[in-house]
Amino acid sequence: MGPIIYQNESLAAGELPATGQTGISARSGTSSRTKPLVGVFVALLLFMVIYFARPEDWIPWFSAAPLAKIAGILMLLALIFSIRQIRQRSPREVIFLALLVGQLFLSSLLSPVWRGGALNLTVNFAKVLMVVLVVTAAVTTAGRLKALILTQAASVAAIAAVAIWKGRLVLGRLEGTFGGGYSDPNDLALAITMSLPLCLVLLILTRNWLMKILWSVSMLLMTYAVLRTGSRGGFLALAVVSGACLWEFALRGRRPHLLGFGVLAGLILWQSAGGMVMGRFRGTLNINDDAAASYASGQARQLLFWRSIEVTKAYPLLGVGPGNFDQISGHWQTTHNSFTLLSSEGGIPALVLYVLILLSGFKNLRATKLWAPKRAEARLLAGALFASLVGYAAGSAFLSVAYEFFPYILVAYTSALFLMTRNSAALTRKSERVRQGTPGKQSSLKTAEPELSFLPAEILSAPYSPDS
Repeated sequence: MGPIIYQNESLAAGELPATGQTGISARSGTSSRTKPLVGVFVALLLFMVIYFARPEDWIPWFSAAPLAKIAGILMLLALIFSIRQIRQRSPREVIFLALLVGQLFLSSLLSPVWRGGALNLTVNFAKVLMVVLVVTAAVTTAGRLKALILTQAASVAAIAAVAIWKGRLVLGRLEGTFGGGYSDPNDLALAITMSLPLCLVLLILTRNWLMKILWSVSMLLMTYAVLRTGSRGGFLALAVVSGACLWEFALRGRRPHLLGFGVLAGLILWQSAGGMVMGRFRGTLNINDDAAASYASGQARQLLFWRSIEVTKAYPLLGVGPGNFDQISGHWQTTHNSFTLLSSEGGIPALVLYVLILLSGFKNLRATKLWAPKRAEARLLAGALFASLVGYAAGSAFLSVAYEFFPYILVAYTSALFLMTRNSAALTRKSERVRQGTPGKQSSLKTAEPELSFLPAEILSAPYSPDS
């Protein structure tokens, strides 16, 4: 694909693109007359509602219909019919994801354990590539990005509220909805934790006090649900996310009231629901002070971790195939570590690609902060995505979630945010050159692909081109 080119965005002399305080041009990625890929974005939004809220898991009459498949097919059809509107090069993280999917297919086809099961899991996982492609192609405005963030935050908040309302407990631990993707307490905890920073940034951005109260209550319920799951990995991710949010929004953002509210809310929630987590941590180290079988669980996870290292050494190039580790683990359990999960099931190349995808997300966010003006909306969004991504990275070291869509969608958010922020800076620079009478063609604007550069001063002083 070539560079993104939007035809009807020539700047008249003296015209200044609208960046305001957002750091994202209101016209970035859109024509002055039309917004491209509207149908694709609507289908994407529908898919996101179904994927994150999963109504078929907790609303009985939805369970008969494959809602996620229907939404995915609609998104694919919309993408096919709109393919001519896409003229951008795929970001590096999308290429890494495509290579990861290819590596997993190769691992499945050559699996020494169970090729059919590995291939089935890989086919299901490969769908995330289409979702990420659609996000990077269709999310061309700040409004679209915030719509996706709102969808995820509201959906996961609803899931947390439903889980608390249903009150399904196993050994005292809160479970999610009936037999769905949130049914495991660990997966539920991590999904909620990753969405907490998104709720916080929406609380900060809204000026409606009713919405501020709603988001505040949602965050309290979500944090309570995480503590009630008793998930040790989820709690560690929550601690990392809380620290990142306080750093990004309270300290660096100079909002000391958030620090006070955060500490107070944390103390109250810990007193009301922290006993389960604390008991599981004590039980992990002392069998005589066990809670919810945490000692046996901790010992089993150590054995599984070292077993996954052994499998990685035995099959370093292709692994044993996605989903096959539990069959040769000796315990019929997975690794509970996303990094060794991929190294043992997809080989070391799969692990390297997985790490590169996560690093690309962090690089996108760092570059976004360098491009965006101070106290800009883009910086707030980047701070929230950073907290979510670093929380996932911490939690994934204790949970087997590498085949979930959550982290890859988060990285796709960072791609869209970075591209919009850089395009906005390019439009602003272009208008300044027009005002100063700098010669050059002004008939069209070409926006660049998201190169992960951390030298904005050098780039801004250089001629702007898609290959810069």
